[in-house]
Amino acid sequence: MSVRRSAGTIFWGLTLVAIGGLLLANNLGYSIRIWPYIVRYWPMLLIVWGLLKFVDYFRFRRSGDDRPLFSGGEIALLILVIFAGSAITTAANVSPGLGRIFEIGDIDLWDITGNSYTYDQHVEQQNVTSGSEIEIVNFFGDVEVRPAESNNITVDVKKTIRASSREEADRLEQEFTFLIREEGSKYRIASNRDESGFRGTPRQRFKSSLMIHVPRQSALHLDNRNGHVIVQDLTGNQAIVNRYADVEVRNITGKVELENRNGAVTVEDVSDSVVINNRYSNTTVKNVGGDLRIETRNGSVDVSGVKGSATIDNSFAPINVQNVQGDLTISGRNNGIDVRHVEGDVRADSSFQNVTIKDPRGAVSVTSRNGDLLLSFERPPVKDVSIGSRFANVTVELPSSSAFAIDAHTEFGDVESDFEGLTINRSSREKSINGEFSRGGPRLTISTRNGDIRLQKRG
Repeated sequence: MSVRRSAGTIFWGLTLVAIGGLLLANNLGYSIRIWPYIVRYWPMLLIVWGLLKFVDYFRFRRSGDDRPLFSGGEIALLILVIFAGSAITTAANVSPGLGRIFEIGDIDLWDITGNSYTYDQHVEQQNVTSGSEIEIVNFFGDVEVRPAESNNITVDVKKTIRASSREEADRLEQEFTFLIREEGSKYRIASNRDESGFRGTPRQRFKSSLMIHVPRQSALHLDNRNGHVIVQDLTGNQAIVNRYADVEVRNITGKVELENRNGAVTVEDVSDSVVINNRYSNTTVKNVGGDLRIETRNGSVDVSGVKGSATIDNSFAPINVQNVQGDLTISGRNNGIDVRHVEGDVRADSSFQNVTIKDPRGAVSVTSRNGDLLLSFERPPVKDVSIGSRFANVTVELPSSSAFAIDAHTEFGDVESDFEGLTINRSSREKSINGEFSRGGPRLTISTRNGDIRLQKRG
């Protein structure tokens, strides 16, 4: 007896129902971020489809049906899914704002129901105490904050309302207003629809882009969603939370604490410490006057110019760091590391990608797996070096004027040295370099498996 239907047919039918349901829910005003999940989890379609093909195989064999598991149309669909999914993931890694290609201006092409109508609102608070805390709350729109020329707070709102007609939009606009409230020693900027507990027409039908001017000496607490955030030229500690869009912070005299998801982060010219928590997008930091801490994943990290110490925790994307005056600590997984010129100690833990450290001035401790490691000193080292690696080659470059003691060994690789007088042992399975070159220098400890160790002279 022939089994007419395959499990894959049912699978793709359910997939279409699920995608259609998500798009319909988005059109009805429910906040469902579709693209970040498609970019990350599309291979699950292939896994589930493959499992269902195993089911088909046993069903067909039991029934005596000798048809091929994949029809010509299914093979074409498989190739299309692989190429389309790979292209989407690659594009998202280059530009994590991929989902916004489906937006033109203020019109979201996924929201095909209704029309968009725009309105302007101006709100002002005079005689604000310099140095005040200012809380800003906004959802579904951009926020830009710059210093005012006076001690006033001004808010210029561009409101976009999706409605079936101009009459409905006019009515909804009257119900969507921003206010500046003085609450004790701080000021709060928010719309009536962003206040907790508001019920009624979904907020997704209301987009609000804010241009805010505040006294130069102001401490912000900014909470935004679904919009680009820009904060610059302020004096005071700044705390920023955002989702699903980029954040730019520049020229701040004070501390910066920033949290973001699904959007690139750029922080430049901050006089004090910076703390960043980001996911699924790139992070760029330049010229920090204090300590720097970054926790992120699935997005590259580029750091330059840190006067304090830097701590970076990242996975699945490269880390590039240069010109750190304090210590540098890096924790990584599935990412390459490139470090140049660190005055303090360097500690790095990485896997499955190459590690390059050039011009360290302090102690160096590196643990690496499945990626080659290059450690290059422009000056003779003055502190101890410890390197532990597996399945990778280790190269250490030293000036010819260096003084050091070395203990290096590999189990399944080879050893080479440009420095005379060291003991090189190749007589057993474990190869090693031991000894002392000149006197009074630091100790170099290198251990690896399945990789070569090379000790090279610079210049």
